[in-house]
Amino acid sequence: MTPPLPSTNVRQPTMPLPRDNGELIFHSPWESRVFAMAVLLCEKGAYAWTTFSEHFVQCIGDAERHSPDQEAVSAYYHHWRQALEKVLVEKEILAAEQLHARANEFATGQRHHIG
Repeated sequence: MTPPLPSTNVRQPTMPLPRDNGELIFHSPWESRVFAMAVLLCEKGAYAWTTFSEHFVQCIGDAERHSPDQEAVSAYYHHWRQALEKVLVEKEILAAEQLHARANEFATGQRHHIG
């Protein structure tokens, strides 16, 4: 079942979530994880959904300006991840160094859980 978007400060992204028959589409486990992290942190009050959404829109716009031939949907969760990273650093939830260290741990398989 598709998780709902956060109820506080809900604002639909300008680009619809990738869906198939109403269900969210995740091609890789990391996509569902980054989606869940962004929603959960917002629900816990770490930031307003509008803050995340603004960064998400900016990431998509930047990508479209730099690579107009690449379809934005093909990189949807990459943009989602970039927006989350920007918010985490902007709101001082993680320092940039911590963010890069954790990303490396996930990429190399040293970390498999979020907490």
